[in-house]
Amino acid sequence: MGMMGASLAAGLRKQPNPPAITGVVRSERSKQWILDHDLADEAIASTSMDVFRLGLSRYDLIVLGMPIAANGVLLENLAEIYPGDFQWAAPSFSDQEQGVESSNPEAKRPLDGNQDDSLPLITDMSSTRTYLEEVAARYPHLPFIGSHPMCGSEDAGPSAFRDSLFRDRLVILIRSTLRNSDDEQAYKLLNQFWSSLGARVSELNEKDHDLVLAYLSHAPHLVSSLLATVTANRSEVQTINAQSPIPITGGGLRDMLRIAGSNPEMWKDIIHTNRKYILESLRDFRSGLDELIETVESDSMEWWSDWQTRSRGFRNEICGFEEKR
Repeated sequence: MGMMGASLAAGLRKQPNPPAITGVVRSERSKQWILDHDLADEAIASTSMDVFRLGLSRYDLIVLGMPIAANGVLLENLAEIYPGDFQWAAPSFSDQEQGVESSNPEAKRPLDGNQDDSLPLITDMSSTRTYLEEVAARYPHLPFIGSHPMCGSEDAGPSAFRDSLFRDRLVILIRSTLRNSDDEQAYKLLNQFWSSLGARVSELNEKDHDLVLAYLSHAPHLVSSLLATVTANRSEVQTINAQSPIPITGGGLRDMLRIAGSNPEMWKDIIHTNRKYILESLRDFRSGLDELIETVESDSMEWWSDWQTRSRGFRNEICGFEEKR
């Protein structure tokens, strides 16, 4: 339970009929912090990702919140618990439909109604999808549907949580091309789960997801880090900026550098698992930069107004801004 997991728990806590939550963290310190801040009914500290002792039939939903490679290992571990002929069945929602609330931490809400011998639906919050779909495809009996909430942060750890992190943000559910993804009830329940946190939900297959996210998220993170590095490595810039009473940074640079140096462990997995499309996007950026350099080197400035106007239009189109912004 890092920043994303803690934010998810905090958002669920604010619901009128909040579910019982078990948080799994890496250290006793994080465990105590989670409990002290009432982000879970119980917390488990585990560095070995040992999921065998959790008593999974107690739960209706598992949300994997580790870095991507670790989520893959968790899926492999979970595959050993689920019977090879396991078929997930949607819960009945009987108590919740009747508006019944329970003070029992063992009660299962909001996906209430599973029998004692049932096992939960599984989702995650990873930023790349093909790798996990390849892992899940080796275990077709696992009731796994990938989720990607588009609401990360440059801050890490549970103390960075925000209870409104998912509100008005996009969550992408994955329609796998590598395995069966036609359990409409499972998609419906996950849609309801994320929507209950204020998120907007859409669907993509894993290949389209990784291609689009390389351009709209992954490569921009790397470019932001590169911009910070190149700027700091110019000695005059570093010296003069350091001598100023406050940093000589305009709002534009701060915006562009906000995501520089994000969680190294998470981003190592993102680059490793989406290398193909990230390389494609970086090469396109390099081509665009080379073209821009050649244009700026010319004596003419006739290109500038149309170029900047076109760029503003692309920005508005990509970000969903109004045309006149």
